[in-house]
Amino acid sequence: MGPANRDGVVCRPGLFGLLDGAGRVTEVSAPAGSGKTLLLRSWIGERGLADRCAWVAVQGEERDPQRFWLSVFGALRDTAAGSRLVRPLTAAPDLDGWAVVERLLTDLGELDDRVWLVIDDVHELASPEAMRQLELLLMRAPAGLRFVLATRHDLRLGLHRLRLEGELTEIRAADLRFTLEEARALFETAGIPLSGSALGLLYERTEGWAAGLRLAALSLAGHPDPDRFAAEFSGSERTVAEYLLAEVTASPSRSGGCCGGPRCWSG
Repeated sequence: MGPANRDGVVCRPGLFGLLDGAGRVTEVSAPAGSGKTLLLRSWIGERGLADRCAWVAVQGEERDPQRFWLSVFGALRDTAAGSRLVRPLTAAPDLDGWAVVERLLTDLGELDDRVWLVIDDVHELASPEAMRQLELLLMRAPAGLRFVLATRHDLRLGLHRLRLEGELTEIRAADLRFTLEEARALFETAGIPLSGSALGLLYERTEGWAAGLRLAALSLAGHPDPDRFAAEFSGSERTVAEYLLAEVTASPSRSGGCCGGPRCWSG
């Protein structure tokens, strides 16, 4: 385990390597707080893939296929290759999602570089039609277009076919849990001195759970006695989360900790 990177995000070589060598589709499936979003943003930053990754964050209970596909087109056009290949798409009352997918497949037919389409919170895509259209894109996209789908539960996208073909990489909650060394690096990055026993206790209580560790880091920022704090809570992930959230919200001065806001750890 190497040191934390310059942006304060702990490098996770094992998971980064898995993403580097992933098949055409990667499904990151885990509950809220597991660190899905943080992992993917960290990987993109660490690997310098910003101009090759199209990032789409699905809005809560998204039922409008047109809005979803406009977001996909916009994100792809923001990549270096997509800016050359993907034609602009504008909203229109008669815009058909199936035609949009066919147009995108045509535009990307000459893709000779690798581009990642990262769709965060895919479980929020509440339009069955848009999900079927996304499945069509997954199955027919050129080899250079890779997909990373972050979701809180497994998706009904016919991914079993890709699994059989060896083209599906799956990352789950157990994979996302921090190792003890990664947890140590996280607290070191936040400038929080912890004894080995206190670190071990926090790690044991959170079981490597990403949100729990980052909430602990927020709570410990500026705490006069980190070791005493580590000994003061116990219980399941739910009670740990409730305790830590109470600590954070009760201490506004600690809100500038290492995670940069709830969105960093909630994914």
